[in-house]
Amino acid sequence: MVSHINTSQPQVTSTSGSSLDRVSSQPIGGVQRVEPKRERDQQAEERQQPFGKGNRRGQLAETSARHQQVAHAESAAQALKEAVNMLEQLRQLGRRTLQAREGEKQQLQQSLGHMKNRLAKLSKEAQYDGEPLLFHDLSPRLRGDSQQTGFTVKGLRLNGWRNQDEVLRFQFDSGQPSSVRARVSWEDAPRDVAESLNKALASRDIQVGLDKYGELSFSVDKSRWSEVKGGIWVSGSGQILPAGNPIKAKVETTDKASPDIEALDFNKPESVRKALGEIERVLQSVRQSLQALDDKQKQLDADLAQTAFTKPVTSTMVTDSGALSATWFNLPEGITLQLVSNAVPTLLAQANATRHNVVALLE
Repeated sequence: MVSHINTSQPQVTSTSGSSLDRVSSQPIGGVQRVEPKRERDQQAEERQQPFGKGNRRGQLAETSARHQQVAHAESAAQALKEAVNMLEQLRQLGRRTLQAREGEKQQLQQSLGHMKNRLAKLSKEAQYDGEPLLFHDLSPRLRGDSQQTGFTVKGLRLNGWRNQDEVLRFQFDSGQPSSVRARVSWEDAPRDVAESLNKALASRDIQVGLDKYGELSFSVDKSRWSEVKGGIWVSGSGQILPAGNPIKAKVETTDKASPDIEALDFNKPESVRKALGEIERVLQSVRQSLQALDDKQKQLDADLAQTAFTKPVTSTMVTDSGALSATWFNLPEGITLQLVSNAVPTLLAQANATRHNVVALLE
């Protein structure tokens, strides 16, 4: 839709004010035309015109990125719905196990083990465009969304007696670098020790600080939790860490609300009851994540609609006879942003197109 068109024929006048005839431009052979300042001014003017080539590419890139965000969120929501289905099956099988006879329990426990492995595999392998969709605790893993898991390392004696400098060594079963070392002075205060460890372990994306009790606290990005949760090999000189050969220190998460799917145990009635309580808690958390993803998708759709329909785009085309300017894509009178936002998914459905198709076309 073109909202307005302005045409103009500029008049050429002399310094005395009298009109002059327009002189058509003719090429002059043998003379190279060099006008760097004018070219810079022209480039600056083109950058200000939203319908220039560079701006069109920028708008397409922005639109493509937002559609990718929506597609990523939709894929994460689909993975979470599959997780809900598996969790509900686990809950049903666990309840049946508590009431089953001895002859049936073995078969039910095998089914529980199979379903638990499927759920753990989903949390590790669900992907969109090569990017993981879920964390180990079944929380959605969205682009640009960084989440930390806090943990403690058993065996550290930070507040003990120290009378010499100590080299602390940390070795990991997976990930790079495989080993990290830090030197601390015998007179370092706990905060100084934490700062030294924080610098040394930064290469592993591990952050170190002090908790409210003055003890060392660790945190790592959720995406790298699997590299540390099995334990860390440590050694020192017997002050902060044990001397001699490295020993494997136990790692415990400080986020008690973060479930460990692989740790669910269905072998005994007591462990089954505990696992059922954990499943209920995870179900509640996953459903909250689904609601948050739905809200996020609506916001992204609204942002897309606002980008497409509310930004006036002006194109200027210069001809030999003058200039023609037009403004496009103004929001029609009586059409609200909410209506446009709601129309985006509807139009996709009517066109039999998915968000993934749109992303592929924009690329």
